[in-house]
Amino acid sequence: MERLKDADPKRIGAVAIRGRLGNGGMGRVYFGVTDDGDAVAVKVIREDLLGRDEVRGRFARELDALRSVQSPHVASLLAASDEDEEKPWLAIEYIRGLNLKELIEERGPLGAEQTAILGLLLTKALADIHAAELLHRDLKPGNILMGREGPKVIDLGLAAFLDGPTDLTSSQFPLGTPACMSPEQITTPRSLTAAVDVYALGATLMFVLTGRFPFHDRVAIALMHKITDPTTPPDLSGVPEPFEPFLRRMLAFDPAARPAVTELHDWFTQLIGGQVPPAIRNLAVATYVERDSDPLEPTPPQRPQRKDLSSFAPPGSVIHKLAERLRTNYASTARF
Repeated sequence: MERLKDADPKRIGAVAIRGRLGNGGMGRVYFGVTDDGDAVAVKVIREDLLGRDEVRGRFARELDALRSVQSPHVASLLAASDEDEEKPWLAIEYIRGLNLKELIEERGPLGAEQTAILGLLLTKALADIHAAELLHRDLKPGNILMGREGPKVIDLGLAAFLDGPTDLTSSQFPLGTPACMSPEQITTPRSLTAAVDVYALGATLMFVLTGRFPFHDRVAIALMHKITDPTTPPDLSGVPEPFEPFLRRMLAFDPAARPAVTELHDWFTQLIGGQVPPAIRNLAVATYVERDSDPLEPTPPQRPQRKDLSSFAPPGSVIHKLAERLRTNYASTARF
């Protein structure tokens, strides 16, 4: 979390702004506290994009999605601006933990049991999102926060309705994060099904198990070419045996060949062995790393260090000898 800059707002609606959490392609996210004392993450549109109808429309769609989804595994909407407000904003619950990407990069891959319960909880989140007739379209490790009670999915900025075009404009440019994008999300971004989120979950779980994604290339265009090439299979090397066949199905090139969310739920439950509540507690304990305390108080000013008089004079000089004598006298009197 960064401290506020002079140009940052000190208050947004009923929220006192305390710090910066991050920036995205469309907006900026602040840390704040409501008048009721709730810690929240406040998202606003970047100043330079406020005049773009497409950006404002996408922001409004994210707000609608947050209002529609009811899930203990998706960060909840706590407050928002009026629809006609010049500078729209929304506030969701603040999850004081690392995101999944940070966790894996800092702590290393998770074991099979922890990954299974993580997969089950993320499947429940997708089921709740799909029950609201929405697609997430940007499920990835960076959009999963590992809180005190377990994982929470965030960022419905690319959410789309299941029963209609999945973009606000007629643009055919794909939206999402390449490493977790399914082939159809790249080639036909306006004709997607729930299978797109199943693919993203598969890519996310592979990262959790191995620290790698199924396709990798430093150049985004080359990466997307590999993903959309039906003759290039995902690289599943290093995936534990119980997960390999199921991840291969989740990452299938053909959306129709991927398992449904209900099948995922049953498979993860079977893999866990029925001990779901203890497994959830164990996952939360193992993956919760509290973020640094929020900058509610300014850093106290540091008193300048008093320099010894002898440091201003070369050794052997009169001043240096005088300083040495004074320090010796002070040390002897300080004992009394």
